[in-house]
Amino acid sequence: MYKHALSIDIKVAEESQLDFLVTQFSPDNPLFQYNRYEVQKKGEGLYLIAWHSKTPAGHFLLRWSGPKDAAVTRFVDIASRSYLEAGHTNEEFRRKGVATAIIQEAERISKERGCTHIGLEVGIENREAKQLYEKLGYQDWGQGEFTISWEYTDKNGNIGIETEIVTYMQKML
Repeated sequence: MYKHALSIDIKVAEESQLDFLVTQFSPDNPLFQYNRYEVQKKGEGLYLIAWHSKTPAGHFLLRWSGPKDAAVTRFVDIASRSYLEAGHTNEEFRRKGVATAIIQEAERISKERGCTHIGLEVGIENREAKQLYEKLGYQDWGQGEFTISWEYTDKNGNIGIETEIVTYMQKML
């Protein structure tokens, strides 16, 4: 079966789009989109959105340095390394090149900014994502797995904590 490649445009998020992005990506965690945009507003990175026509298909937050996890910073100097965080592709767009398009644009932008490497954390249970990253040239850092945690606020204003066991992967630019 032949699959047609999607027409995907990668654009930096705009403040006027945030409410719409919440409905498309995180209706149960509305602050998620606003928090990513806040990183961009502070000049600490770019919130990259993949658009198929007028539909947001996926996203990644590209930070200019990171991650800030002690498990990584003990071994990796993050000063000249960009970092991809919180990637997601909507189910109907998976395995159609969306994540690849975002990652390749993030790599291009990072290199243009003078970053020497780009990294990301991937959940150890997310084998499909890890395979994609490996296909794109990312290598496991060789220091093992570690746990990350983050706070979220649901649509009712309740605060919770999520955790995930991840490994760090990186690529030279």
